[in-house]
Amino acid sequence: MKSKPSFSKVGFLKSYLLPVLIMFLIPGFGLWFFNHVETHFDQEIRESLISQIKADQTMSAEERKQAIKFYERTSVSRILASNKPGAEEMQKHFSPVRTRYAIFRWMKRAGLICLLTGVGAFVIVGIGVLFSFRSQRAQYWSLRVGWNVLRWFALIQVVGQGALAVALSFWVTAFWAERYYVKLILIAALFALMAVGLLVKAIFSKVVSESEFEGRLLNKEAAPSLWQRVSEMATKLNIAPPDNIFVGIDDNFFVTEHPVKVGGQRLEGRTLFASLSLLKSLSRSEADAVLAHELAHFSGEDTLYSRRISPLLGKYVHYLNALYQGGISRPVFHFMFFFWNLYQISLGKLSREREFRADRIGGELTSPKDMANALIKISAYCRYRHKVQKTLFEKEENVETMDVSARIEKGFPDFMTACVTTNELAESDTPHPFDSHPPLAGRLTSLGLNPESALKSPVNLPALGDSWFSAIDGAAEIEAEQWKAFEDMFHKVHQENLAWRFKPEGETEINHVMKYFPEVQFSTAKGLTATLNYEKVRVSEWDAPVTFASIASCRVDEHLGRQRLIIDYQAEGQAKKQNHKVHFKDFKTAQAEANFLQSFEKYYGRHMTAKKYHELKDKPKPEANP
Repeated sequence: MKSKPSFSKVGFLKSYLLPVLIMFLIPGFGLWFFNHVETHFDQEIRESLISQIKADQTMSAEERKQAIKFYERTSVSRILASNKPGAEEMQKHFSPVRTRYAIFRWMKRAGLICLLTGVGAFVIVGIGVLFSFRSQRAQYWSLRVGWNVLRWFALIQVVGQGALAVALSFWVTAFWAERYYVKLILIAALFALMAVGLLVKAIFSKVVSESEFEGRLLNKEAAPSLWQRVSEMATKLNIAPPDNIFVGIDDNFFVTEHPVKVGGQRLEGRTLFASLSLLKSLSRSEADAVLAHELAHFSGEDTLYSRRISPLLGKYVHYLNALYQGGISRPVFHFMFFFWNLYQISLGKLSREREFRADRIGGELTSPKDMANALIKISAYCRYRHKVQKTLFEKEENVETMDVSARIEKGFPDFMTACVTTNELAESDTPHPFDSHPPLAGRLTSLGLNPESALKSPVNLPALGDSWFSAIDGAAEIEAEQWKAFEDMFHKVHQENLAWRFKPEGETEINHVMKYFPEVQFSTAKGLTATLNYEKVRVSEWDAPVTFASIASCRVDEHLGRQRLIIDYQAEGQAKKQNHKVHFKDFKTAQAEANFLQSFEKYYGRHMTAKKYHELKDKPKPEANP
């Protein structure tokens, strides 16, 4: 008995491959339709000509026979498309339908070109994707060639399908309904021009590839022993040491050859980032294993190819966004997105392979046990930090300070110990700004260790003097400064988020919401006023304000050339719904940037966000199975 296809395969086909086929819909239908219409007119004109020839008494029987035979064998479309000498004289007889047939001919060509380039791109890029699984070099060249093929293919498709859409918007109704709609043609033309414009803009737009990080550049004088250790390991790997090392409080280590900005300073060349918070949790040998792992990315040319591939991926994403926004170009977006996902599979596979290689080198320069302990500690720290931040962010009260770092430092040792008795870390991974890492269990297996045993082994946190943290001048001050900036930002975001979460209830919550959503007033030249606050909207000519809680729906439409906001609501105690119409462009404030419609959307959006939040929060959670 054959097994059923897995959900992932079915999901992939449904989500990615089937939408690709939609791209062939307009070209395929256009090719068939214009061929069908051309054939119809050919037959209609042929019958008319033959009738005229039969009725023409000036022709001899033989001339009539030859003329009928010619038109039975030769269609008007063929005559008008001919480039043969002498054809021009005959083409003049069909000048009234010449433009019509030219449109049919060019639209058939456009449909055929779109279909053939679609199949060609699918084959060429598909072969390239398969080739990309071989190595990083193969991946780079596959993506470079594939990107250029897809870029020009997309432009051809958008121009071709746009022209087909405009032609079809006229001829489909003109042929089958014997009428046409100017608005439909204009809409099709507008969408086609917009799609082409967005794509051309994307071609010439510059993609920013520079990343910005919070941290502090670490010169050699501030940490001579750490720099020396990194240089020693680089020598063992036959590579030059990093050009830059910077430190911060992010929960990862990484290397890059991308230009990066740190504290407003632009760094070029090879850059290594080390987490001060993690250095405190790792012994020097464990930290050495991690640093060796990162240096291995230089020796394996991982960072080199990341630097080469990243701009291509950035341009690809930029192009996808333009195709998605173009409306009529959406089918082409699905085609491009299909190959984007295939490339992501290839990138993910090689990313895992290079992480395993880097782990192995880290273990060789120290020991597999040091590498394993470092991976376990980093995974545990990442998980615990996320847990602390999530718990704090979900707090319902407006706390004075968040104390993220103090909470992590205090609770992490117990969490680390607890991890040994559970399977919590088995499938965990570590965050990374430039790629995704394999699950921890797979990395431990790659080191030649038994994941279950390694994860159950006690892991101790070092004394501060036994870590590389103590070898960095001013490390505590740098870390405290970084945490202060992070916690201020975290607290600010939490406060703003609370303003969107609160119903509000009670004076404290009301005051907090009003801080971010103060009452705002608009007026018209005729003396009408409109007032918005966190719970209602009122226009001076209304009998009563409309609370956001009573609104059933709202929409913007156009009436007599003027846009208006229509608010459907059901007042308390009323059986029927009512509505108010607001010509929102008439309302102004003293601040030129203030806009009634945008303010209404923001304030009403706050109400709906809070409502949805409390519905989910109060929803009974399903009981766990015994």
